[in-house]
Amino acid sequence: MTKQKFDVGGMSCAACSSGIEKAVSKIQGVKSVQVSLLEKTMTAEFDESSVSAQKIIATVEKLGYTAAIFGVSVNKYADAERLKKRFFLSLIFLIPLMYISMGGMFGAPTFSDISHLGAVIDLVLQFALSTAIIIVNFNFYYSGVRAIKNLSPNMDTLVFLGSFTAYVYSVAVSVLIIVGKMPHTHVFFESAAMVEVLVSLGKYLEEISKRKTGEEIEKLNKLLPKSVTVLIDGKEETVLTSLLKEGDVVVLKAGDYCPIDGKAIEGIAGVDKSAVTGESIPEEATVGSEIVSGSILRSGYLLVSAEKVGEDTMFSKIVEAVKSASASRVPIQKLADKVSAVFVPTVTVLAVLTFVLQLLLNQGGGLANAIKCAISVIVISCPCALGLATPVAVMAATGKAASLGILIKDAEAIQKIGKINCALFDKTATITEGTPKVVEYKNFSEIPDEKVFAITSALEKMSNHPLAEAMVGFCGDSEEKAENFYYEIGKGIYGTVNGEKYFLGTYEEELFEGKTSVALYENGKPLAAFAIADTVKKDSKNAIRLLNAEKIKTVMITGDKESAAKSVAEEVGISGYEFSVLPEGKASYVKKYKDDGYFVAFVGDGINDSPALKTADVGVAMGNGTDIAIESSDIVIIGGSLVKTVDAVNLSKKALSVIKGNLFWAFFYNVIAIPIAAGVFAPLGIVFEPWIAAICMSLSSLFVVLNALRINGYGNAERISDKGENHMKVKIEGMMCKHCEKRVYDALSVLDGVSDVEVHLKRKFAKLTGDVKEEDVRKAIETAGYTVKEIK
Repeated sequence: MTKQKFDVGGMSCAACSSGIEKAVSKIQGVKSVQVSLLEKTMTAEFDESSVSAQKIIATVEKLGYTAAIFGVSVNKYADAERLKKRFFLSLIFLIPLMYISMGGMFGAPTFSDISHLGAVIDLVLQFALSTAIIIVNFNFYYSGVRAIKNLSPNMDTLVFLGSFTAYVYSVAVSVLIIVGKMPHTHVFFESAAMVEVLVSLGKYLEEISKRKTGEEIEKLNKLLPKSVTVLIDGKEETVLTSLLKEGDVVVLKAGDYCPIDGKAIEGIAGVDKSAVTGESIPEEATVGSEIVSGSILRSGYLLVSAEKVGEDTMFSKIVEAVKSASASRVPIQKLADKVSAVFVPTVTVLAVLTFVLQLLLNQGGGLANAIKCAISVIVISCPCALGLATPVAVMAATGKAASLGILIKDAEAIQKIGKINCALFDKTATITEGTPKVVEYKNFSEIPDEKVFAITSALEKMSNHPLAEAMVGFCGDSEEKAENFYYEIGKGIYGTVNGEKYFLGTYEEELFEGKTSVALYENGKPLAAFAIADTVKKDSKNAIRLLNAEKIKTVMITGDKESAAKSVAEEVGISGYEFSVLPEGKASYVKKYKDDGYFVAFVGDGINDSPALKTADVGVAMGNGTDIAIESSDIVIIGGSLVKTVDAVNLSKKALSVIKGNLFWAFFYNVIAIPIAAGVFAPLGIVFEPWIAAICMSLSSLFVVLNALRINGYGNAERISDKGENHMKVKIEGMMCKHCEKRVYDALSVLDGVSDVEVHLKRKFAKLTGDVKEEDVRKAIETAGYTVKEIK
């Protein structure tokens, strides 16, 4: 089976997309087909041995639309440009037509005021000007007739029927007036013309607005450069990005976007990954740092060896997944699709019934009034509003989510994540960082801390134990050398530093509850102890708080022992926890909560937790958007920030609110507007001329698109939760190691009024949230042994 994407032009409403789907799905060898009205694309899965892509294209073109292989010299904005030209050209003829046909109503002089000959001149001019407008907008006639012929009527069919009926009636009446067989009466040349002009204007504005709903996706598409600088034989050369291959060395300077996934082999730079992760603060990158496509260098210089290029890069996969999701359908759309499929034939029948009933009731105006009402019914009906109600909201939501570092796999996930009332979390690498760190330290001796750190670092540097990196990171690098090094499995490290014998191993006392304890011993006596734990991510507490505030039950499921689970659960404020659970057992807990009546989201790392992710109503994977994560989950949090799970929930609720509002409006508009156009409220003096009906129809479509634009104004949950809180950023000098970072954190976190503290060792600053005085902050840092350079 082959899966191929096509560009499709000329679609105007949901009836167009459903008609194409219906026709292409009937082709032998086609397994599935999905058309996106908003993206103007079609994705078909078919057997190449039975049907070719060219036959599928020919089938679409036979229906009256344009089609081509996706991305092959197709102007995405051709429809908007064509509609714009048609409108302004039509306006040249419409202005004099409106004066001649309606000027007399406002006391303006016309030829009809002079004589019968003047009235004839009026009619001839109206005929000529309306004919010119119809020729300019002949695509409505061509597309409308073609759609009827192919038994797939669409919005163009309604415009054609309304305009053609008014035009033919007016021509016939004009001939009778000219030859003297009928007294002078009102004709509908202006309605036949204005309907087309106003619909063209409405569709043009709709195209512009639809483009804005996908602006976040468009931003993603524009991020990667078309050309890039590479290092070839020591010289910098510019090549097309599409020609890059694995192993190429890409040169990145300040302001450059990275088009590949790779590893830095030279240089140092501040890298902004906000396009991929949604994190706005640049990270420091140097030799060995992983650089992902879509990142931008805010400062510095890097040479990056390409590991993945083109469609294999993370950024390309994210963009493709977002486009796929924006083109998919939410379950709530099914009703609208069913109504859209029969909408045009139903409206046509209603127009005929309106014509017949108006003649029978004879409410005044006779044949002319009956035709006017029938035309108004046809023109005022709006299948576009129904067809656009959900796609524009889905595209806006998936694009906005992508800009925040949230990859939504399909539209159904948008609808589901907003319904959850229970969130189950893996602990390691989800709530916590996933890497052990020294979080507490206690010196039992009179030996200075600096000497304890130097001895410990010298011993740990010789070790390949999983906790060695955490210990060295805390203690800092040491110039001391360990001799007679020996590691005994299950016990610890033996070694000599400066002639003295030391042992570094497990500390059995219950000094640090829920944490792994390691102590440095001399002659069997503990000199100092270190507590090692997998630290909680800086925003996990805030994320859990926000979910709890939404009355969503939060539960942590971990394979760790009870003490570690309890410690983390209490720190972040999670509702409950399950401990000592094997990876395969997590799916059982998901099923248990589902059986208890909860609508469950499982949040995990996307690899070890794949059974639980698939079992949950919604699977949310934390990580870097790997293939495994994308495959096993519905939503992927690219940057690993737990707050973005809250963003996904909030975006879903906002999108669903917009979708429901759009669907309500689409149904309500047609239910109210069609009876008014049919003359039901004529006894109350409420009537619509066909041109007024055309304005209403265009505005109805425009409304649902503009309503969806509200989604683009969503502010992320972290920013929302910060409202009303004070923030302070402190530049600090003197921090050298993780121990320094911990010391500053401890000094600041105990200050009255501080609700949150972040300390960044590499960037040499601390961020405080809460109500605290500058002098107290300065004093705490200086007491800890460091210098405050600046407070903002």
